[in-house]
Amino acid sequence: MLFTACVLSAAAPVSAAEKEVLDLEEAAALLRLQPETVRALAESKRVPARRIGNTWRFSRAALLAWLEGGQPGVVPVAPPPQGAAARPEPAAPEKAAGPPPTVGERRATPTAEEIALRDQRVLLKRGAATIDFGMAYAHSETVLLTVTRSLGATATLRYGLLDDVQFTVRTPRVWRRTTDSLAGTVTHESFNADAAVSLLGVVLHEAAGRPNVILSLDYVAPTGQGDRGVGGGLVLSKSYDPAVIFAGLSYLYGLDVDPTDPQRLLAKRNLAVNMGYTYALNDSLALSTLFFGTYRDALPQNPNSFPPPRERYQLQLGMTWMIARGFFAEPAVAMRLGGPSSDLTLSLNLAYSF
Repeated sequence: MLFTACVLSAAAPVSAAEKEVLDLEEAAALLRLQPETVRALAESKRVPARRIGNTWRFSRAALLAWLEGGQPGVVPVAPPPQGAAARPEPAAPEKAAGPPPTVGERRATPTAEEIALRDQRVLLKRGAATIDFGMAYAHSETVLLTVTRSLGATATLRYGLLDDVQFTVRTPRVWRRTTDSLAGTVTHESFNADAAVSLLGVVLHEAAGRPNVILSLDYVAPTGQGDRGVGGGLVLSKSYDPAVIFAGLSYLYGLDVDPTDPQRLLAKRNLAVNMGYTYALNDSLALSTLFFGTYRDALPQNPNSFPPPRERYQLQLGMTWMIARGFFAEPAVAMRLGGPSSDLTLSLNLAYSF
């Protein structure tokens, strides 16, 4: 009987009340809260927690101490039994005022998920910066037997002005070859496109029942062919470990445009929408799926030509891979959805965080 009891005791599952280290669901069961609520408390550093990769771990003793109103990570001492002689307790050292420390700290190096979600969910802290260099090859065909092949290079700088307030500047260059089979002509173009400048800020952090909200102010500076425009955008994101879903909307009004110049890419009214999700396999690898559509109030180059397509929808599949500490590679493929032309874009972006 004693042997049987020992075997049954060893085989019995350990409850959350008996474990020393708890996961998110077990911590929620211990606190009798929803997992989303506990996760929001952990992200805002209001409960003791440690983030390991894309999962949260909790100390049972620290949670109980926090629940009792003590400092996280310190288990309150039970009072002596009645009748026992009172013993003087040593004076506790004074602590500097400030928010209670958490069990563990967020890693300094960004994860692949955080790099993949820059501008959608994660903004840089004050003084932090990232530099991106991207190359993209695009192939496009129309029903009029016109084939366009283009190669684009983009350099991007992101800098944290304040915590959750980020400045971004992007400068592209384009090489384009257009073959018109009907006219029998081949055109080569090489030009600097206009720079895009953005100021992004987190106006609402994610919590139980509400998403993360990022607003942006956008400006197109005429550093290349001469386009100039101003606008703004909104991005909502919500996490469901280990995935994050997001959706965004932006509008850009062209202050100085020229529809007769094929190198002037900005229309009078430009609307863009995107939605997708990022799935983190671990700290070093994240997969992303993005759907985005654009509407451009574009005019034909001359009255006798067909107007350019105003709507464009694409599906992009990509990944973010941490090659070394602070260095990431992001290959992606984008395909056009619908429309009379077949478009394909292959891109590779390299990001360095410091």
